[in-house]
Amino acid sequence: MNYIVKLTKKAKKTFDRLDQKTKDRINKSFHELINFYEGKGTSKPDLKLLKGKYSGLIRLRVGNYRIIFTLHEMNFVILIIEIVNRGDAYK
Repeated sequence: MNYIVKLTKKAKKTFDRLDQKTKDRINKSFHELINFYEGKGTSKPDLKLLKGKYSGLIRLRVGNYRIIFTLHEMNFVILIIEIVNRGDAYK
């Protein structure tokens, strides 16, 4: 299994606007997420199944940011839908 991370246009636009330190931290979390789903990780990322507006999606917490994504296990794809600041995440 080799999972890959894909970003929607909206998520990519947000990611590109972040400072380098935050980008590095999010990239590291993507690698940890891939390792977790491939069974190679030693620790579980801070994940939560979402309800309401984001029902059926998963949230990954990375510092003050929330990464909203869905998992396509058949294709081994982690699709990042949104990257939002904690304060704006669930409005």
